[in-house]
Amino acid sequence: MARPLLTLLFAAATLLAAPATMAAPAGATAVHDGSHDFDFIFGTWTEHSRRLMRPLTGSTEWVEWDGRTVVRKVWGGRANLAEYKGVAPSGLLELIALRVYNPQTGQWSLSFATSGAGKLGDNPGIGEFKDGRIDFYDQELLNGRAILVRFSIYSTGPDTHASEQAFSADGGKTWEVNWVNAYTRVSRETEPQGS
Repeated sequence: MARPLLTLLFAAATLLAAPATMAAPAGATAVHDGSHDFDFIFGTWTEHSRRLMRPLTGSTEWVEWDGRTVVRKVWGGRANLAEYKGVAPSGLLELIALRVYNPQTGQWSLSFATSGAGKLGDNPGIGEFKDGRIDFYDQELLNGRAILVRFSIYSTGPDTHASEQAFSADGGKTWEVNWVNAYTRVSRETEPQGS
């Protein structure tokens, strides 16, 4: 089980380390150095979550709960790890989000894992920052149907930020928001959460 995660981390480290020493070809457009894109997010946060119970069914039933997130810088900012812990209506929810920056493309990848599943998701979201916001996109299956997923993160103030997830069943023409999170900074410290 740990081997795929180690393989992923080794592959990411190899991809991220090599381009740092390579010069751009003559005439190439410089790619934005996004290694500081997430600087606003490091620290410890309280989180208020709202989640749509049955997305893409016409349901309007939402549930709410509170939790805590710790976000740590990795590799000097070229990656970061968010650790979340909260008690949702369904019980204890623990998850991690791993975001890794690709300096060749100027894009970030986002993968989630829950303590229950014990593995990173199969399809990382890919996105890049524009105007203080990042939208990650990927394709997943929901009840046997292929959907697009958009996960967005953006600053809402010096000590607040937000994220939201939306699904599209029509190739991105329309989106249904189904998970909204509001974060308030508790501290700039990034100590891991207790088990």
